[in-house]
Amino acid sequence: MTPKRNWVRLPVPRPRGPAWLRNWLARHQHPFSFYIHLIGIPMVLASLPCLLLGRYWTAAALFVGGYFLQWLGHRVEGNDVGELIPIKRLLGLPVVEFGATSQAEPVGVTPPAETEQADSSLAL
Repeated sequence: MTPKRNWVRLPVPRPRGPAWLRNWLARHQHPFSFYIHLIGIPMVLASLPCLLLGRYWTAAALFVGGYFLQWLGHRVEGNDVGELIPIKRLLGLPVVEFGATSQAEPVGVTPPAETEQADSSLAL
């Protein structure tokens, strides 16, 4: 009989703080997605000094690797990568801003009110 593994489930911070941070935390509720972003984002940021220092291959590897980790986190989360959301909206494509694992609502965004449009041909 195989012993049951007890996996440590690291907590994800609750959305609080400035609106941009609350929105970011709300979009990264899955522990894998949250913690893989904590690795991927610094990798992308570290690519910038490497680029300025002329270490092009290192910069490219850090950028692509870091962005891949973030993309992987969003695949697990079930939502779109944040940088693609505005582009998809401009093109009229469907956007998945909050994945199935997210329990939070967007911060500072109110859903559009449903308006009833009366059909003028039915009005008396």
